[in-house]
Amino acid sequence: LTSAQASVTLLGSRIIYPGAASSIDIQFKNGDNIPYIIQAWFDDGDIDAKPQQINRVPFIITPPVFRIQPKAGQVARVMFSSSRPLPQDKESVFWFNMLQIPPAEQASAAKQNAMTVMLRNRIKLFYRPAAIGKPGNILQGIKVRSLFDERHGSGIEIENAQPWFASLVAATLQIANKTYRCEPEMVAPFSQQTCWFHNNKQRLQGVGTVRLDAINDQGARISESYPIHSQ
Repeated sequence: LTSAQASVTLLGSRIIYPGAASSIDIQFKNGDNIPYIIQAWFDDGDIDAKPQQINRVPFIITPPVFRIQPKAGQVARVMFSSSRPLPQDKESVFWFNMLQIPPAEQASAAKQNAMTVMLRNRIKLFYRPAAIGKPGNILQGIKVRSLFDERHGSGIEIENAQPWFASLVAATLQIANKTYRCEPEMVAPFSQQTCWFHNNKQRLQGVGTVRLDAINDQGARISESYPIHSQ
């Protein structure tokens, strides 16, 4: 019997690191009745990166390993190490990893009739230079246009001409009384992304509406609609 439900949670769905900050605190909470050991580290996008490879990331967390008591909280500190210069005209993104390790005595008992699971959580850390400020509604600065390709079919191009990442989670096109969906990814600053409607290989025609859903700084889901003309 295994369980994939994490008992230790990080408060917040993302970490925003202001460029002017000397450090920031992040908070953990243990909702279980047993203590856990937490190991924390960063990576630069390689999900297989091990804690000993954190020299590639200009952030450190202290303490990197700590014990969190039952029904208790814990605070860890994140610092920018300046070991790797980062752009000052746009955000940079890294990943924070948290490994939840059950106590040794719990693991020994579990071996008799269950499998011990060490759970790993991974969330984004955004480094935000002071010069670019905070975004308002990130979706209000997004532009969308229709695309057609003989091989891929119909799709949309999403342009983010802003210095912040656009964390998109859904894209829906309504046109000619039909609905088409694609799965967008996070759009980097000053870049574009193509999202194809894989269930449609025909050229769409007419006036329609694209709805984009995204996650903001607070972890809330927001949406915006854009008129679009396909021809």
